[in-house]
Amino acid sequence: MARSIIYTLLVALLTTPLFSETPELLMKKANEAYIDESYHKAIDLYERITGMEVESAVLYYNLGNAYHKTGQYAKAILNYERALRLNPSDDNIQHNLRVSRARIGDRSEPIPRLFFIEWHDSILQLQSVDGWAITAIVFITLFSLFVALLFIMKNRIQKQIFLAASVFMLLLFLISLYGANRQYERHYLVREAIVMTPRVTAKSAPSESAVDVFVIHEGRKLEITGELNDWYEVRLPDGNIGWIRRSAATVI
Repeated sequence: MARSIIYTLLVALLTTPLFSETPELLMKKANEAYIDESYHKAIDLYERITGMEVESAVLYYNLGNAYHKTGQYAKAILNYERALRLNPSDDNIQHNLRVSRARIGDRSEPIPRLFFIEWHDSILQLQSVDGWAITAIVFITLFSLFVALLFIMKNRIQKQIFLAASVFMLLLFLISLYGANRQYERHYLVREAIVMTPRVTAKSAPSESAVDVFVIHEGRKLEITGELNDWYEVRLPDGNIGWIRRSAATVI
């Protein structure tokens, strides 16, 4: 009887959160599996971490690499895109995303954009939402400091210097605030998805009997503009809009 009680207590103790696998432990095991070229095992471990509602650019980047190694390019693209949302300026993520995109069947070219739009977007991608927000806090703090010094200083030249510095800090604060707002809209308000099936035909309405409007291939990124039952209304970068089944795409 006593032995049975002790056994039960030991089982209960070993199954408590203290002894359960933590995200850090799973990440270590997944990285080791990846180094050993056990890519499917690494994928399973990385996915278990995502199931714990853990988000990090490194996690998604590693998972994307593992999927790429197994030839699952759409899933690799999905995870690289998720990593970019958390760390949009990372060159390695951007490079690997381009490599995976080059492996998919859809070779459609994006619509050329005016140079200042490209410049605007490249500036936004320098930082994530949190990065822009922190930058905005730094600049508004400096602005407050320079304004305080402006009133303290008695020398006319010093006042002019701190006035100019205050205006400059205020301008940088507004730019950072704009960057944080735009990144927030892009990453949290605009819903995007990656096509997960080799080929899907978009319909003019959320019905199988509706007219075919265009064909999209595995790995293509779409903007979700609406949804009805088990259908997504999606828009391509060229402006084409159609309806596809939810099961054909996974939200980034």
